[in-house]
Amino acid sequence: MTARLQSSVPPPAEVVARLVGDAVASRIAECDPTLWPGAARPGWVTAPRASRPLVGEIEGLRERLRVAGQVRVVLAATGGVGVAAEVLADADSRLIVLDTTDPAQVADALAGDLGATVLVVSAPPGEDARPVELVRDIVHRAFRADGLDPAAHTIVVTAPDGPLQEQADGATVVLGPGDVDGPWAGLTAFALVPAGLAGADVGAVLADAAAAHAELVTDDPANPCLTLGALLADAPVVALAEDGAPGLAEWAAQLVGGGLGKNGRGPLPVVVEGPDAPEWAEPDSVRPGSLTAGLGDVPGAAVATLGPPAAQLVLWQHATAVAAHLLGVDPTDRPDAARAAAGTDAGTADFTDGGVDVHAGPWMPAGTSTVAGALRALVGTAGEGSHLTVHAYLDRLDDASAAVLRPELTRRTGLPTTFGWAPRCLPGGGQRDKGGPADAVVCQLTGESPPDLPEALAELQQAQARADAAALAHRGLPVLRLHFSDRVAGLVTLARAVQQL
Repeated sequence: MTARLQSSVPPPAEVVARLVGDAVASRIAECDPTLWPGAARPGWVTAPRASRPLVGEIEGLRERLRVAGQVRVVLAATGGVGVAAEVLADADSRLIVLDTTDPAQVADALAGDLGATVLVVSAPPGEDARPVELVRDIVHRAFRADGLDPAAHTIVVTAPDGPLQEQADGATVVLGPGDVDGPWAGLTAFALVPAGLAGADVGAVLADAAAAHAELVTDDPANPCLTLGALLADAPVVALAEDGAPGLAEWAAQLVGGGLGKNGRGPLPVVVEGPDAPEWAEPDSVRPGSLTAGLGDVPGAAVATLGPPAAQLVLWQHATAVAAHLLGVDPTDRPDAARAAAGTDAGTADFTDGGVDVHAGPWMPAGTSTVAGALRALVGTAGEGSHLTVHAYLDRLDDASAAVLRPELTRRTGLPTTFGWAPRCLPGGGQRDKGGPADAVVCQLTGESPPDLPEALAELQQAQARADAAALAHRGLPVLRLHFSDRVAGLVTLARAVQQL
């Protein structure tokens, strides 16, 4: 079974004809670097075939771990790998993803049976490995405290000669390719190993991916990647909703945001909750020309991709590469995703309201004294074509109520609103906000952590947040940072403030 495309909106016929005439689909299959200004990491193209040798290796690892009683997989990941692994594992409860250093979320992962746990450390080349190294060290400390050998409970997935390989210290090492990163690494060892150890049938995954690839390399007007790519390149906003494959819309948003949002160009991907979301129900009222894209059979989708998750991954990768060709950008380069600015100390809050320390910039009017007032001022800076971005450096499990506010923010502000758990969202949203059109107004959420949890985790999380905020402000974007001195009280204050907009 392969990927299929259903579309009620035709792409520009002349664009598809030009793509066919220029043999874009077949040239993508040949990794032709002249299709884009550059091709930093083209390994994704051949991944469905190149990853086949992993099938036996992963099956052997899984059996060895099963015999040892290690059936619970904790994945310390960066660069979008965690989202891809969740998609391929179908959100199997045996897979616990730590793509954050939030102390409470790490502590929750360590509260399970450590004797039954294997830690997978996965960082594609080009990604900042510091967070996964820190999480690894914390988990290894917990293993030792339980009398367990960390090396016997750890799998390292890294590119050849990477720092994680040098630091393996007796752990099993699985090598991934050196020419992929971010969401483009979804069908390589970086995501396949953790997904496979958590129960995914890696052989079936790669068979689905290979079948889709074979149908997407033909220079034919009916090729779905040409249609979808043309629509993506033409849309100002792409609302994404999923049906059946948890995490697939989030992964596609990272791919589109990171693949196309650069050089001041690129559509805004918005993951929505379903057909009732304002960006989906009335897309043109939020932004004329918006595209609603379903990953699965989502009611009301203008365009929908259907088929097994791995086949849809391949279709979206090829379509994003086509859109990048039309926009004149390199889809695999994310030059701005992790860009930081100097001088990122904590600073002094402008004021405190209801357990929330409010940090703003000169854009906030003097005398503002409430979270609701600060949010109104932030939204007031938005110009025509702007959107609201919310980056939550929090625990995506215990603080999940923060995400529920996304559609209400759209309804009350009239702005398309993206919500992302950071730093998980930065491969997509971070790149688009720092490298795409300068049209974001940014609300960043951070919070204090319990004092009995490892301080180093909180320090790195807060440093990442401050660096991200400084980089966005350096670009000239208004950034409002709401720091919850008490997370429960802060979330209540935020919810009340949203209701007052």
